[in-house]
Amino acid sequence: MEQIGAALQETLEPNAAIRKRGEESLRTLQSSPGFIIQILQLVVNEQQQIAPQIRMAAAVALKNFVKRNWGPAPEVEMSQEDEEQFRNMLLEAMFNTKSNVQEILSNALYLIAQRDFPEKWPELVPYLSKFLTGSDLNHLVASLASMDQIFRKFRYQSKSTELWKELAKCLQSTQEPLTLLLRNMMEVCQQKDNLGAAEIAQWLKVLNLIAKVYHSLCSQDIPEYFEDHLNDWMPHFLQLVQIDAPTQTSSAGEPTTLDELKHEICEIFTLYSQRYEEEIAPYVPDIISAVWRLLETTGPDTRYDTMVCAALEFLSMVSQRQYYESHFTGEGVLRTLAENVCVQNLLLRQQDMELFEDEPLDYMKRDIEGTDVGTRRRGAIDLARGLCRRFEDKMFPCLKEIIGILINSGEWIKIDIVYSLITAIAVKTETAKNGVTATNPIIDINDFFIAQVASHLNSNVNDTPILKADALRFAVTFRNQLAPEHLMTTIKASDALLSSNTPILHKYAAYAIERILLADTKKIFSAHNLPVASILQNLVAAFDKDPKAQNSPYLIKAILRIIVILDDETIRHADAIATKLAQLIESATKNPADSVHTHFLFETICVLVTKTRTIGASLDAQLLPLIEVIFREDIEDLIPYALQITGVLVSSCIARNASIDQFSAFLPFLLSERLWARSANVPAALSVLEVLLSVNAQRVVSENSSLLLNHLSRLLGSKTLDQYGFQLAAAILPSIEHFEGQAMTFLLNTMFRRVQSSKTPKFIKLFIVFLCRFTILRSAQDLVRSCENIQTGMFGMLIEKVVCIEMPALKQTTTAPEKRIIAIGMANLLAEATQQLVGQYGILSYETAMLLEAASASDRAVLSPEEEQASMYNAEGEFVNPFCRLSYAPKPPQVAASITNHKAYFAQAVLVRGPGNVPDTLRAVPPEIVNYLQTIQQ
Repeated sequence: MEQIGAALQETLEPNAAIRKRGEESLRTLQSSPGFIIQILQLVVNEQQQIAPQIRMAAAVALKNFVKRNWGPAPEVEMSQEDEEQFRNMLLEAMFNTKSNVQEILSNALYLIAQRDFPEKWPELVPYLSKFLTGSDLNHLVASLASMDQIFRKFRYQSKSTELWKELAKCLQSTQEPLTLLLRNMMEVCQQKDNLGAAEIAQWLKVLNLIAKVYHSLCSQDIPEYFEDHLNDWMPHFLQLVQIDAPTQTSSAGEPTTLDELKHEICEIFTLYSQRYEEEIAPYVPDIISAVWRLLETTGPDTRYDTMVCAALEFLSMVSQRQYYESHFTGEGVLRTLAENVCVQNLLLRQQDMELFEDEPLDYMKRDIEGTDVGTRRRGAIDLARGLCRRFEDKMFPCLKEIIGILINSGEWIKIDIVYSLITAIAVKTETAKNGVTATNPIIDINDFFIAQVASHLNSNVNDTPILKADALRFAVTFRNQLAPEHLMTTIKASDALLSSNTPILHKYAAYAIERILLADTKKIFSAHNLPVASILQNLVAAFDKDPKAQNSPYLIKAILRIIVILDDETIRHADAIATKLAQLIESATKNPADSVHTHFLFETICVLVTKTRTIGASLDAQLLPLIEVIFREDIEDLIPYALQITGVLVSSCIARNASIDQFSAFLPFLLSERLWARSANVPAALSVLEVLLSVNAQRVVSENSSLLLNHLSRLLGSKTLDQYGFQLAAAILPSIEHFEGQAMTFLLNTMFRRVQSSKTPKFIKLFIVFLCRFTILRSAQDLVRSCENIQTGMFGMLIEKVVCIEMPALKQTTTAPEKRIIAIGMANLLAEATQQLVGQYGILSYETAMLLEAASASDRAVLSPEEEQASMYNAEGEFVNPFCRLSYAPKPPQVAASITNHKAYFAQAVLVRGPGNVPDTLRAVPPEIVNYLQTIQQ
């Protein structure tokens, strides 16, 4: 424990070298048995000799350890006994700590629960629930906060038997004590005016957490207990949504706990009104009145925005349901909603304009990236859209009149509202990736572009910047509906706007260029009809005009999209881009940049290196020194990217017939144990290694034989990284003779041990694909010999006991590229090792044929770089790319590329080549399979 404390102390030192030493010591210590137990003991140790900052650092280190090792690719393997001991200790520790440390431990507990609850940790929720009946507010908050995190998945996960079983167990432990707790908390409401500000804050915090837990537990379906006790919940929620607490003040526009509570209750009202209409029907009139009153009495302050948006969402939802139609068809109700609710909440406030000027990236995230969920503008747009769909005959004339009045005013702040209203009316369906996919015919998008948008885009680049931002967003939103000439107008206007005095417009312009070119599937735009030189020059200049440009990906994404369309003629003018990219990498090595910006920076380098290769140019001199800095200074987040760029540069040298001797000194680092110990580095290191092995396998292998086999053994033994073990095995297979000792025996035995002791469906699939790849890279007879060298009869046992038994299960898991390898590999086996497969010829033919006809695990055999990049964003729009994979990095060449029809190749092997070796083998193949193979043999 003393060593850990000393290392943690060093990580807090201002001196970078000492800090680095402490981080390295911690990384070394974390592999020691009992590390996680000792660091937890440090966290809970309140003795005087352990400074509070060390305890806090220990808590953070503990959470980071959990994050790395309870995830998909653990760096440290822990025994089940150690994991169980740690879980129990952590649970107890969380209730024995306070404030920030407790919050960090609660977060660590949630990370573990994501993987282990309920299978490995069934006692977790019952243990948390027992604190709901106590009076210790600190314990109540800890218990409810953990439940909130753990139960949140019930809000978004798809229904399944397993999920409902888990939900039932959680309800069994929590539903009654949670209901009693709410009742007890509401008794405080009668005397809240006599409480101090701190007591009110704690009371509201507990109520807020109760509402959050209740919301999650009711999200899948209304639980029977809660249905029977609606009268214990809804009247209290109605009371809480209308209370006031003057002592609760906000700082920097952040919502108070009371604001958050009202927001949560509005979301619960929305859930119930949408999903459980009959059950909540008696309360709906009072709920609508309460929510409407909440909107009318709430001020314009930003602290209320998420609450107001939830209230708007509720009104939007109930207005869509026929069940509640009578509440909206009264005289003047819809016009009142349009004018007093929709338009008023679309009006830009002073703080919105300040955000536009002072925090442009935050403004843009709200405006164009979908993070405006929880803003008044988004809520008002959704309400206007919902009312138009439900009451189009009454709402459209009303909104048309309002739009006319706003435009005729000539005031830019009112015309800004028009953009939102037109979008609300016009959009029927849209996706984040493709923009609007269907529009309302009552609005002519192209007419509005001509009448309003074009003039806003083409006016002086420094005038009415917010309207220009609106115009660019409009063009992007309707990029699929606008005529090509209007999109061309937008791109050319964007080029001009890159020179505006308002830096946020540079980002909007870049965003428009990138989105429009990305959607250009018909290849309307090219380097010949766009001012690519001007756009690139202005994009590069925009980086220098804004010191915060590295914290947003808009400019670099636009540069990438322009470089993608450059041809050999226009790429010659890209020198300035290469210099700028090198400067940006240098900057990223000194100061952390936005992760998406960093990713697309390296994507752009990939494309630029590949493009310049075609004209014989080289960027090695500019990039290699920067890559060396990343490796030398061990910049963890950038190393996977630097590795992939190294592979791209090596590939570029090979393509230009240039020497790769300059990369020789790089090998020891590439194969170092320390580099491969980090999971995120492994696929990137493999991509470089594959390139080097393809041109100089003898040197790579002979100098690093034992290291390569060590990496192979570790990867194949890991359930989370074994796919990379098979990738490495395939890379060294063609040159395995250059290894010292019995490398082939070592390689196959390592795989056989996993098959016998700890196989998984994923491992078995990869193993069979590897065996088939073996017959392609070497030969079927070589596979037979290699197996028989280990043990006589081994090949027969492998085929009979593993391959034949496991093949049927592959139909649900194999991708199209994997099926191709299996088809060619099995064809080689059946045609070249026919003598050894007489007993299994029929079953292998049958199972392979059935596999070829089954649906692939993925519909697309090969994703385009753009599709790969799209897959790196999760459902919430967050960038998730743990291995920093670059979509534009060169892919390894297809195995057996000369075989263009793998099905015909397989059919010919079964029907002709195999029987040519052993005449009677075809009799073992079922007649229907013979008929099928005859149809695909052509």
